[in-house]
Amino acid sequence: MSNRHKILVLEDDRDLATELKEYLESSGFDTEICPTVKSFWRYVARHEIDLIVVDLRLPDGNGLEVIREVRSKSSVPMVITSGMHELEERVAGIEIGADDYLTKPYSSRELLAKIGRILSRTQGEKFSSRISRLNSAGVFEFEGFFLDAESMNLAAPDGTNIPLTPYEFLLLRTLVEKSGTVLTREVLVGVLHSTTWHGSDRTIDNLMSRIRARLSPYTEKAVIKTVRGVGYVFTSKVVISHERVSGE
Repeated sequence: MSNRHKILVLEDDRDLATELKEYLESSGFDTEICPTVKSFWRYVARHEIDLIVVDLRLPDGNGLEVIREVRSKSSVPMVITSGMHELEERVAGIEIGADDYLTKPYSSRELLAKIGRILSRTQGEKFSSRISRLNSAGVFEFEGFFLDAESMNLAAPDGTNIPLTPYEFLLLRTLVEKSGTVLTREVLVGVLHSTTWHGSDRTIDNLMSRIRARLSPYTEKAVIKTVRGVGYVFTSKVVISHERVSGE
């Protein structure tokens, strides 16, 4: 069995797809091309993927819907590719969970550089429809805490229920799901703008301080690290749990 990373490219431009496959495979990656959304879901039903490249305009659907569906189940890395005039869709893709983007036309070398950077800073999570069922439970364990994405409950290591406001919950869940990945303030603002929230980078900093204050009585480890001038990163190992978190 190959130990090489598996890259899945969702791209309907046959010439570009062929070029990417040849270049990425010559650079040490197993690479598969899916020209349609339907073929994408058919492929991930049988294979595990390390990184996904998603074109936004596809013959049978929109790449944003693919990103949204994948991100609801997994934190596998994703790179958007889009035309020059698709700025709003590109921003939307980042807001709902893509890790980076490329504007067409782009070079295979540029894509390779982005793939290398993303894989070096992520924790190697794979995605397939077989393993995505683990994430559907939506319960994440870290440092003895349990965060239940379905009930929006956070339980401390001693079982105490820790109250979170909806915005605190959204930020903590985003950090936990993207553990090990530096999230910019811009991306975090975008997460909250997907609700009715309207705020600024400073508000993000205040919310992070409040989240840290809620966690600190139960752990000495600083699980949320500030990356000066950039944003925040969740530093603890996160595992998926099947145990539900009951509120008190």
